Amino acid sequence: MRLQGKQIGFALPEGHFSLPAVLEEIRKLVAAGAEIYPLFLATSDHPETDEQYRETKRLLEEITGRELVATTLAEEVAGDNQAPFDLLVVAPCPGNFLARLVNARTTSVSLAKPVKHLQSGRPVVLALVANGDSENLLQNVQQILSLKSIFLVPFGPALHGGKQIYLSRLDLLVETVAHAIEEKQLEPVFLESCWLPS
Repeated sequence: MRLQGKQIGFALPEGHFSLPAVLEEIRKLVAAGAEIYPLFLATSDHPETDEQYRETKRLLEEITGRELVATTLAEEVAGDNQAPFDLLVVAPCPGNFLARLVNARTTSVSLAKPVKHLQSGRPVVLALVANGDSENLLQNVQQILSLKSIFLVPFGPALHGGKQIYLSRLDLLVETVAHAIEEKQLEPVFLESCWLPS
């Protein structure tokens, strides 16, 4: 299997941290032989006080066999000399995170690890989730796809609570990662709504 022995950083942004579908894809990556390093991209100072965070942390560590690393400025500085992963996943990837990644604002603590990984030339896989009216969303997607080392989990429009959103097909995450390891983008990137699971 293409993922056997690959070291994959799996970053989960705060606020999108405990989706069961994401945890299921991590299980699949582990089953495929990948070595998963769970990362938590914090936006608050003390996420460990949140009960949902603690439960998801427990599940992640049980699935991967590795301690969850919460990204802080001190840890980023301390980790400057560490070898990058073979590949980094950000899932789910909110639209505002995508925009900030396009602009490469490395002053943001939560972006430090993904930006460093990009600068190393190693592949990054993003599983997009964003409001359909997100400003410049598709333009940002186009810019991201022009970067050689960034790959997107195929996504498309869906209705959620009566509003249009853009949502990645998380069931294609493992296949996207397998392609990205070989520096290939899983096609098609943009899916019609009828291709998305209901």
